[in-house]
Amino acid sequence: MKEMPNQQPPKLASRLFDWWGGRALTEDLKGDLEEGFYENLEAKGSFKAKWIYTYQVLTLCFSYALKRRKDSAAYSPYYATNSLAMFNNYFKIAMRNFMKQKLFTSINLLGLALGMSICLLAISITYSILESDNFHEKKERVFQINAYLKDADQSRIYGSVFPAVGDYMEEKYPFIETALNIHSGFRPVVNHHGNLLDFHGYYVDPEFFQVFSFKLIEGDPRTALAKPNTIILTKSVAEKLFRDADPMGKVLETETGSFTVTGVMPDLKETHLYFQVLTSQQTYKLQLADHNPVNDWKQYRNHYLYLLLKPETQNASLQDALAQTSVKAEEFNPETSIELQSVRLDKAVPRWDISNAIGIGWDYPSLLFFFFIGLLILLPAIFNYTNLSIARAMKRAKEIGIRKVVGAQKAQIKAQFIVETVIMTILALVGSMFVFVIVQNELLDMIISAEVLNTSIRPSLVVVFIIFGLIIGVLSGLFPAVYFSRLSPIHSLKGDMKPGSFSVSGIKKGLFVFQFALSLFFIIGVATIVRQYHHVFNRQHGFDSENVLTIAFNGQNKEVALQELARHPDVKAVTTTSHLPGINMQSASWAIPNGKDTLQASEIFIGDDFVKNMNMELVWGFSPPKNQSTHNEELVMVNEEFLRAASVFDRAEDTLTFVMEDGRHARISGVLKDLHYEPLSREIRPMIFRKSTAKSQFVLLSLQSNDIQKTIGELEEIWTEVDQKVPFEASFLDDEIERAYKFLTVQIKIFSFLGALAIVISCLGLLGMVSYTTENRTKEIAIRKIMGASVSSIYLLLTRDFIRLIGYSALLAIPLAYVFYDKMFLYFLIRYGLGLGFWEVLASVFFLFLLGFFFIFWQTSKVAQSNPATNLRYE
Repeated sequence: MKEMPNQQPPKLASRLFDWWGGRALTEDLKGDLEEGFYENLEAKGSFKAKWIYTYQVLTLCFSYALKRRKDSAAYSPYYATNSLAMFNNYFKIAMRNFMKQKLFTSINLLGLALGMSICLLAISITYSILESDNFHEKKERVFQINAYLKDADQSRIYGSVFPAVGDYMEEKYPFIETALNIHSGFRPVVNHHGNLLDFHGYYVDPEFFQVFSFKLIEGDPRTALAKPNTIILTKSVAEKLFRDADPMGKVLETETGSFTVTGVMPDLKETHLYFQVLTSQQTYKLQLADHNPVNDWKQYRNHYLYLLLKPETQNASLQDALAQTSVKAEEFNPETSIELQSVRLDKAVPRWDISNAIGIGWDYPSLLFFFFIGLLILLPAIFNYTNLSIARAMKRAKEIGIRKVVGAQKAQIKAQFIVETVIMTILALVGSMFVFVIVQNELLDMIISAEVLNTSIRPSLVVVFIIFGLIIGVLSGLFPAVYFSRLSPIHSLKGDMKPGSFSVSGIKKGLFVFQFALSLFFIIGVATIVRQYHHVFNRQHGFDSENVLTIAFNGQNKEVALQELARHPDVKAVTTTSHLPGINMQSASWAIPNGKDTLQASEIFIGDDFVKNMNMELVWGFSPPKNQSTHNEELVMVNEEFLRAASVFDRAEDTLTFVMEDGRHARISGVLKDLHYEPLSREIRPMIFRKSTAKSQFVLLSLQSNDIQKTIGELEEIWTEVDQKVPFEASFLDDEIERAYKFLTVQIKIFSFLGALAIVISCLGLLGMVSYTTENRTKEIAIRKIMGASVSSIYLLLTRDFIRLIGYSALLAIPLAYVFYDKMFLYFLIRYGLGLGFWEVLASVFFLFLLGFFFIFWQTSKVAQSNPATNLRYE
């Protein structure tokens, strides 16, 4: 009888018969139905054959024979689906298969371990975030207050509230034990041995340590924040500023005043609050002497409120109080609908779209992004397992056929393969935990504010890892389990697989293409970012930075220091500046170009010959000496962007004059060509260059020396002679600029690591597929060689399909990489970079083909160069 492989029995009828038969043994009946279908197909055609098959299925469903089989199966202990003994048997079979297929087992274990390691990092981060603020003793009574504001233009939830809300509610509602006010924006800049250190902190009420369970290493939590201009440091900040000295009672000089250290607390862990320093709320009130925040029902940004309720207070009472307070707030904001909302402290993070929220921005989109990256690496490993499992279908088909003949059901076949996969993933999980421990610190360094996370392996986290491994095992084994369970026992025992039923070559090829497309995507990313990195340090930024030594001032006589340093024969030029070029600038100033409108600009104080020494280009005018400015008008320089920004204002007066933030009138004497005074990731902003050595923070020395180390040593001696109390802290401007581009180094590390994982996993899959393909075609290759085929033709035969699939991967990855890197990623990473280059893409594709061809050649050469007589004898 000639079967017609392109025609199959009606799937709906076949599935109906399987469902109706249940646990009854119906393989012989179904085999008879299929045999009759193919006879009718040849004799009567497709349409009639399908109708007859469907009619026979319906007849059998209501037959006494099938009913008796179902009744017998229902009372037979033989059909117990999956007993403990069966699972023990599955375990033994799995271990035997692992030992028998050592190569495939090793490939799957290594691939899954590498893929799961990134997911373990995402899980540990998520677990730490979910555990945030659980250590607070009063967490169930502390509520964070948010504000939902809706007006004619927009509606949004804010993490901040009106400053007046806290005192109002504490006074009116007796069930509120404490209303804790926190105001962000405390950013003291400390001059530490000439280096300006910027710290992040909050203005807080004295009850801060009574509401939260933060501890103090030194200081009294009840009085540490009771007075103005007091400050509490975290341990790392205290060590940075004072090293081994006792910081208690020390005074910190900042741009906003002097602060006395009254406490030191441990570094933060597992909390949504993020700060390095704390100061009292009284300090904030003193700085706003003309404004009392207690009566402020208008401004809501950057002010935060936490309510500590008295024990046994009902949540309904708080909600009623918030509703009434919302009405009060609407009286001061009649055009805005206001709804105050509460979130319990231990539920504050992760959060959804909340604007102006306090602390670290741990939100659900960020967590989903972490898991997305992890899955991008894990999916190729799962695909490897799926591909290799399906590739082994021919060898395992007879095993499945025999098991089905002796009575195994589909559910038992599925259970066997899912158990195998679960065991594989649990073994891989152990390996992935070792990888996780090795790489976690390096990867966490790339995440902002990661120091507050606790990703150490602890029993509760191990349980989460195991649950994750079980889930991945079930999902990885689901497709192979379904695939094997559907094999027909008759055809499986014959080794004759009908193409229509079990052809999954398209799925295998699709998974293969996805793996290598993902690998190429990351390779292009690494090449592109490396190109930007070299571009940063090889292009002209608009100033010279080579052999420029920077020394930080720290209170000594600046004029004397400059004169003494300039006498050294290796010093070719000396100047000063308040901000190093090429470095991020935190401060900003304002200019008033037309007497009423303000223009934000960067204000830079420079010394004599700064423009000349730094080789900056003047497009108009001149660089004024300090003595040319008068008491009424100061001569300054600006960049081209300043003129463009000022041109939008209505200026009836002289266009070369404006008023600066400190009230002084300025006249533009020169215009500098736009230069990248900040890193290339920042937009070129309006800049004002003012002459002032007194307000400069750094000396810039242009050196020309055959022995740089000797010259620096001699300069240090000169510096010490000027002032022995001030340490000599010098660095080259190139090194400072390189540190400013650390974000590029971080991105290179991230993409290199992810790319390496993706490449290794994909190449492991390629190695397994090629090994299996060449192994199955050993007899075919031997016959071809006996018939006269050359070694080169054998290579071509074995490699062309894989090379073609890698080519498809390149066609898929290149347009995706172009859209992502050139149009999105690089725009935000480094605005003034080079974009995605042709040669980087070409080199990446060449590297991928070279890598793929290496693994293909490595495996195919064993078969192509082997003795055909030996292979035929082996077969």
